[in-house]
Amino acid sequence: MTRPFVAWSCLAVAAHPALTQKHLNAIKPTDKQVDYPDGAVRGLALRVSPGGARTWVLVKRIPDEGVKRIRLGHYTGDPGDHTPPPVDQFPTGLQALSLKQAREEATRVLALINAGRSPSKERRSRRQQAAVHAQRGSFADLLTEYIAHREEGTERRAAATVRQVGEWRRIQAQLERDAGDVLAMTARDVEPSHIVALLRPIFHHGVARPKKGRGSAGRRAATGAQGSADKVHTFLRAAFAYGLSSENSVARRAVTVYGLVHNPVDPVPREARSTPGTRALSAAELRQFYLTIDKAPKVGPVLAELLRFTIASGGQRTHQLAREPWTVYDRGAGTVTLTDRKGRGGAPRPHMVPMSKRMAAILAKIEKITGSFRFPWATNGRSHVDIASPAGAVRYWLESDFAVVDGKRVAPFTPRDLRRTCTQLMKVAGIPDDLADRLQSHGVSGITNVHYRNNPELYLPEKRQALQKFETALGRILKT
Repeated sequence: MTRPFVAWSCLAVAAHPALTQKHLNAIKPTDKQVDYPDGAVRGLALRVSPGGARTWVLVKRIPDEGVKRIRLGHYTGDPGDHTPPPVDQFPTGLQALSLKQAREEATRVLALINAGRSPSKERRSRRQQAAVHAQRGSFADLLTEYIAHREEGTERRAAATVRQVGEWRRIQAQLERDAGDVLAMTARDVEPSHIVALLRPIFHHGVARPKKGRGSAGRRAATGAQGSADKVHTFLRAAFAYGLSSENSVARRAVTVYGLVHNPVDPVPREARSTPGTRALSAAELRQFYLTIDKAPKVGPVLAELLRFTIASGGQRTHQLAREPWTVYDRGAGTVTLTDRKGRGGAPRPHMVPMSKRMAAILAKIEKITGSFRFPWATNGRSHVDIASPAGAVRYWLESDFAVVDGKRVAPFTPRDLRRTCTQLMKVAGIPDDLADRLQSHGVSGITNVHYRNNPELYLPEKRQALQKFETALGRILKT
């Protein structure tokens, strides 16, 4: 049997006989740890512990580090299947190696060391990377931080609305229920394939709507499935974009480390495409709707007058009108000052709308109902009507016997189509497009936006003239 020796002798110049399977089978444990060298590969030895554990080690002198013992793996008499580590990595020491496999592994590791690599330094680097990886924030952490960031807002971007924040939280809660394993991953490890796995079920089956609030209870709208997937896609993409851009920002309060290197949502295409609406009411349809909306079943006076006010104001956004308190309606000055958050960035911008006699008359009528409330468009003293309620009122009218013109049912439309109808009526009234855009608070950009934001009264005289022309055209239709 091969004579026991200390590990340092593995580096001795004197040659040792090559180990054979017969030698290995004859080795027995002693009362101390012993290394048995293999003369076939210098530095390779089989280490046998007093307990009988057999481990392949490679003893090698490394510049600036001295003699190092590198664990290659444990001994096995059955070669079996062996999958070596990648050729450019040091072994983990957990593999089962036969004599032949140990020699091949030792030769490979020696080549790495001779090329200037250090197993101890790389092992420390791996441990440090593992520690950093363990501290990195999860996918769910990133979504939570992004929602909090948008809820708080910044100097350059207004805070998200309560409704929007609630929707994001609902989306996150559903994703955690349906794909908790993906949300638990570190954000850095999320790949496009994971995003596809999240979006595919939503795209094909839709999402459950909340039992309270907008929409029918428990509704799963197949027609809205693609739109739902698109909303989730937009939310996830924005969250990862925030993580990429904000992690090294000194203004960021959170200390979670994500280490993102790319946005995994970018390669995933948005399948749903928004189609611009084209529906506009004819003059006869507009007249019938305006004069009979308050007669439709299930449509109360507040919603009926809100829809009339929407039309009378030249097609302002119904949800903007609905959420504003009485204080923005200045009948003395003849103005309505809305807060416009429409557009990229969502920065609030005052939008002054002149008030016509028709608009003032509607407010006088509604004041008798809600004058003691904070909001004119309210059914109780606590909050304004739900911004989805006007769409419901339109549906009720369409289902009623009043939605008939010239013996034909009126084709479906929404409050947004009322806005488009008013736009076309302005065109007929000869109002220039740029002035019509200002009256309806369409995108105002560049220097014009700066002046408008600082002085919302700047275009008020022109708007009054435009609204007067619109009122004249509307009056002709309603009197026909």
